[in-house]
Amino acid sequence: MADTQATDGHTPSGAAHWIAENETFVTPHGHEIAYRQRGQGPAVLMLQGFPTWSYDYVAVAAALAADHTVITLDFLGYGASDKPNPYEYSVAESADIVEQLVSHLGLDQINLVVHDYGGIVGQELLDRRRHAALPFDLGSVTILNCGIVYSEYRPTEVQKQLIDPELGPVLAGLVTGAHVRSLIDGVRGESKLTDDEFDNLWQGISRNDGHKIFHLLIRYNAERELHHGRWEAALQAWDRPLSLVWGLQDPVSGRRVLERARELLPNADVTALENAGHFPQAEAPIAVAAAIRNTVVRGRSVS
Repeated sequence: MADTQATDGHTPSGAAHWIAENETFVTPHGHEIAYRQRGQGPAVLMLQGFPTWSYDYVAVAAALAADHTVITLDFLGYGASDKPNPYEYSVAESADIVEQLVSHLGLDQINLVVHDYGGIVGQELLDRRRHAALPFDLGSVTILNCGIVYSEYRPTEVQKQLIDPELGPVLAGLVTGAHVRSLIDGVRGESKLTDDEFDNLWQGISRNDGHKIFHLLIRYNAERELHHGRWEAALQAWDRPLSLVWGLQDPVSGRRVLERARELLPNADVTALENAGHFPQAEAPIAVAAAIRNTVVRGRSVS
């Protein structure tokens, strides 16, 4: 495990502490992936979204670690993991990395918590399970705001511009912290980022110039357009406990997505958060932790 002491002799706090607690493994392609594991109990693996990183889950992880093994990772291109540039980032490789991490940790079963980009990685894992191609068991799935119903998903104008092959690289090269803060606050609900909260997020986002590869990371939206039918079918075929924990003020994948998801997934438990937006794990961590805990309990009863 990494040394949790800073070089000046002081214990780092916030994002610096989170990063210092990371461990790493190396993928078959030679990339170093950062992950964090704390607590003891049923294993909960939480997958992060774009454009942030695993620190999104800091409050939820702290709440669950008392009675769960809480695992987070930074996908390739995010947070404290390697950020190759140029590179063809893909949902399939991100799902492979999840499989590699679970194998690295020697786990037979996990409970999955997913958000945003992590949501479509989760759907890819469910599709592999549906085809008997997932090498570990899933006890339960909790989904936070994500475009799981493609017809109701509304990417921001910035996301549309970033995916443009000509405009995207130029725009990514001009990204600043102020731009990212505005982007995140624009999809949150009533609670906007404090200076301290953004500074912590920015440590992981900007690490090794991660904000300069947004145009490479956002290619998942082209994959979503191509594979959404398969991914939605995999979610509908899921036959174990499923929870949807949703910030309704999210303009990207909020109320519209949840309303349609209720119709397609009638057996899902739903926690609707009226005042939260796209990041319920940060905006309403107590409610999110409670929903995850309940879903894991239900998963254990049917495993």
